[in-house]
Amino acid sequence: MMFGKYPRKKVLLYSLIVLCFLIMETPLILFANTSEFVVMGIPFFLFWNLLWWFVTTVLFFIGYITNWGSKVKPGSE
Repeated sequence: MMFGKYPRKKVLLYSLIVLCFLIMETPLILFANTSEFVVMGIPFFLFWNLLWWFVTTVLFFIGYITNWGSKVKPGSE
């Protein structure tokens, strides 16, 4: 398996972060701009951007809390 040496949680976290970036930065965002919907009083295009920004921020926070970039176990210093 390609990701066999990495913990499943780390692979899932990386994959979700990359997916969020792709959703925010690819031309898919142009489809959200064609809509005339209003969500909570703001245009759907702005809501779409804020939603994925929030999801990405939460994923980065989860990564920070779980110490996902460190090779040292928390508390073993």
